Amino acid sequence: MRNAKPNRAPGKVEATTNPAMPDPLRAYEHFGRIDILEGGLAGSPFVDVNVLANLAQQQLDSGYGENAANLLRAAEHLSFAALAPKESAQLTSRIPGELKAAVAAEVERLTGAAEELWSGSRKSSRVVIESVYRGALQNAGLAFDRGAYRPALQFARAAEALAHIGEGLPATLPGDRALTRRLAS
Repeated sequence: MRNAKPNRAPGKVEATTNPAMPDPLRAYEHFGRIDILEGGLAGSPFVDVNVLANLAQQQLDSGYGENAANLLRAAEHLSFAALAPKESAQLTSRIPGELKAAVAAEVERLTGAAEELWSGSRKSSRVVIESVYRGALQNAGLAFDRGAYRPALQFARAAEALAHIGEGLPATLPGDRALTRRLAS
C-alpha cells in the first residue's frame, strides 16, 4: 500500500478503474459485488444485470478480460441505480444549486462520452448489448428529469461502461446453461 497520496489538482477525481489491476481480477471483484447486489433486484434490472454478468463470464472464458470487466462495471452501476431509494427524487429540494449543476454536468459528460464511443466503428459488434445500453441512456435522462440524481448518475455510468466494450461479443446472448453455471458458482 502506498503511503503518499497521488499529486492531483484540487477537486479532481481519480478514474473509477485501476489500470494497473489485471482485467480478470477486476472482473472477479465486480462479480463478487454483483453477487451481493443481485439479491435486491427484481424485474428488468435483474434481467439486465444477469445478461451482462453472463456475457462477462463468456468474455472471460474467451480471453476478453477488459470486455468482461466493463460489462460487470455496467452491471454494478445498473444495480445501484435500481436499488436507489424510490424517494430520492423528493430530496432534490435539499440539494444546493451548485451540486445540482455539478450533477447535470457529470450526467452530460458521461452520456456524451457514451454516445461518442458507441457511435464508433465497434458498433456492429455490440448489437447483443444495445438494448441494455439504450435503456441505461434513456433511464439516465428520465431519472435526472425527475430529480433522482443518484440513479441518473448510475445509469449514465452504466451506459458509459457499455460504450467501452470492444470486439469479441457473441452474436447472441449466452443460453440457460451459462446462467446456471454462473449462478452455481
